[in-house]
Amino acid sequence: MTIRNKPQKPRPNRGWLLLLALEALAIPAMGLVLVWSGIERTDTTYFINIAQNEARERQTLHAKLEMERDRLLSPYELRRRAEEFGMKEPKAGQIRCMGVR
Repeated sequence: MTIRNKPQKPRPNRGWLLLLALEALAIPAMGLVLVWSGIERTDTTYFINIAQNEARERQTLHAKLEMERDRLLSPYELRRRAEEFGMKEPKAGQIRCMGVR
């Protein structure tokens, strides 16, 4: 009794089906990643613009405050304020220097 082996039919190669399934999953994933990165870029740009505008406003305010300080400390303004409060320049002998020991 001999066992005859039936000739095997070649199995069809199904690797292309697996590759097609992987591509069908990868394409939407790549699309989501691209959309997400675009949204993040837009969001980051928005916050950068807000920070730049805030920095410009603070620089402008700083410059205005420096000008106001310089104006208030100018000799003309100090003299005018002193006269407004009835202050006069000290006479000779009224100024005393106190040294550090």
